[in-house]
Amino acid sequence: MHSDMSQEVGPEHEREKSHMVWAEEIRGDGTASIWGNSVFRNEGGGRFREVSDAVNAETYWPWGLSTGDLNADGFEDVFITAGMNYPYRYATNSLKLNDRGKGFVDAEFVLEVEPRRDGQVATPWFELDMAGADKAHREGAGVDGRVSIWGARGSRSSAILDVDGDGDLDIVTNEFNAEPMVLLSDLSERRRVRFLQVVLRGTRSNRSGLGAVVTVTAGGASHTQVHDGKSGYLSQSLMPLYFGLGDADRVDRVEVVWPSGRRQTAQSPVAVNGTLTLQEP
Repeated sequence: MHSDMSQEVGPEHEREKSHMVWAEEIRGDGTASIWGNSVFRNEGGGRFREVSDAVNAETYWPWGLSTGDLNADGFEDVFITAGMNYPYRYATNSLKLNDRGKGFVDAEFVLEVEPRRDGQVATPWFELDMAGADKAHREGAGVDGRVSIWGARGSRSSAILDVDGDGDLDIVTNEFNAEPMVLLSDLSERRRVRFLQVVLRGTRSNRSGLGAVVTVTAGGASHTQVHDGKSGYLSQSLMPLYFGLGDADRVDRVEVVWPSGRRQTAQSPVAVNGTLTLQEP
């Protein structure tokens, strides 16, 4: 979350990190705070490097991200909800496609996540009774009776899942003070989608296998996910796990490291565009 929401920031500066000087009791170490999105790249040996600017990960007024392979190419993409609602202006949600691990490409307008349907960027927030309890606000307003005050719409959280069961991933948002959005993908109507869903059933581990590490090998590439059971702000996304396979027509191997430490391997043939259920041995 950016700290520059307390400043008047125009669109041309939305994705810059905020360099604000805070009171010493807030900043702690006596230096200016830098707030914004963060991406830490694992460099091995227990060391990480912050690369959010280099990989184009900055957004404005973010609440939380959900991840999923939205174009089924084998790389996790990111949807970031945004907005501060009344009395602030509207802020766009962000959909960032993963450029094969090199960085992120802005795609919210290309893929029609933005602008919202029918240009819905505001919603009724509250009413003023200009002839009654709120008459003190009437001076200069030039209106009597009840007045509806509108505020900017804003998405607080999101979940990514295959809502309509067509093999591609969709997005559902939770809106503050408004109805949710359901963003249905038409990817499977435009081209063939190759994917594999994995369901885990724990025995020695917990029932859903939360904490397991799953690696799917297909088409000469390996795709690894941690089955952590969470995605987004106050949200739960992919269950079962969804692996986009790119152009691969077959799955060579699925490996699971269970929370108990046990290892399990499912060898080919594993059906593409289906669900593989694995029970912990």
